[in-house]
Amino acid sequence: MSHSEHISTITHPIRNERVRERSSAPARERIVVADALRGFALMGLFIVHMVEYFELYWYQPEPGWIHNTVFFLFGGKAYGVFALLFGLSFYIILDNHARRGRDFRLRFCWRLMLLWFFGYVHSLLYAGDILQLLAICGFLLVICQRLGNKALLSIALFFLFQGPQMLIIAWYTVVGVEYQAPLFIAHMVRNFDVFATGNISELLRYNLLTGQVGKWLFFFETGRLWQLIGLMFVGAYTGRIGLFESPLPRVAILFKCVLAAAAAYLFISWCTAFISGLFTEGMARWAAEQLLNYCANLCVIGGGVCLFLAAYQRTLLRPYIEKLAPAGRLTLSFYLLQSVVFVPVFYGFGLGGFAFLGQAWSLLLAVVCCLLQIVLATVWLKQYRYGPMEWVWRKLTFLGAKN
Repeated sequence: MSHSEHISTITHPIRNERVRERSSAPARERIVVADALRGFALMGLFIVHMVEYFELYWYQPEPGWIHNTVFFLFGGKAYGVFALLFGLSFYIILDNHARRGRDFRLRFCWRLMLLWFFGYVHSLLYAGDILQLLAICGFLLVICQRLGNKALLSIALFFLFQGPQMLIIAWYTVVGVEYQAPLFIAHMVRNFDVFATGNISELLRYNLLTGQVGKWLFFFETGRLWQLIGLMFVGAYTGRIGLFESPLPRVAILFKCVLAAAAAYLFISWCTAFISGLFTEGMARWAAEQLLNYCANLCVIGGGVCLFLAAYQRTLLRPYIEKLAPAGRLTLSFYLLQSVVFVPVFYGFGLGGFAFLGQAWSLLLAVVCCLLQIVLATVWLKQYRYGPMEWVWRKLTFLGAKN
């Protein structure tokens, strides 16, 4: 036997043993605080959709304290928390399979394609669907999965602080564009007219393609797209460093972060008028104002997440916060169900509630339905391991898999 064959004979059982150890390594347990935060974000997004009449608020705006308060707390923020936790889930899923010695990236791409399909079908009823965006942006996470922590964090910061939007503002300033107002507005106006007056057949046909355009222009022109990508990368980074796993960051540190976020929010609000004044009227100024608005939103998101983690560590509050966790595990099912139930309530093909329900009743209905969803999720998970759509998504994800 040659020397190399002798080494191979000795090391081969060792390699096989390592493979067996990795393949039998247990997956991590669910992170309850992350599930609870996801449930909180789901309910926040639902409340926004309800007082927004699933977008038809903008058909006949009713400004007032209810709208202003809900949108300050959750408008653009619940989306952000979803994106953050989507990035965290991406890391957990891939890491769980890596512990078993499997490279799950290709299968995860198939999973993203399924999510996009669910989102597209959903968008035929509710054009404001976010699942399509999360699915498409998720491919960036797959591409960058092998990067180190510093590279991942650098990408996150580039998008979080609107690097692409800065380049677009520079383009508007130096080269200029023929139009002086965002393109998405005209598309949204047409959308609202169909939502308010069309029958179900007209709505479905319209949303096959035309009704989708305004949403994508909105994500691009406002800069929300870049922030959501950044938050997804932050979520993947927090998974790597175990931010949401025990032990959580100390409460004192979290409160300092909340205070820093509040100070940053006030500073951005104070200097917004000055910075926007540096630009002449037109798209450059509008885009700069959007950039500052999303930076302010980022402060609220960051401060809110830190406050949530701090509250979770309080013995008195934890049992109540954990009641949100079951809803967080049924996010896909509930997100789709909310539209199926309430789009017909508000839209013209159904009850046309946008014209008579009003902000107060819509908010009250939202709060009651949030409580019902929390109870329903708790009861459901006592009988089943997954929500209905979560089960379908999982089954289709592993379609054709050998193990």
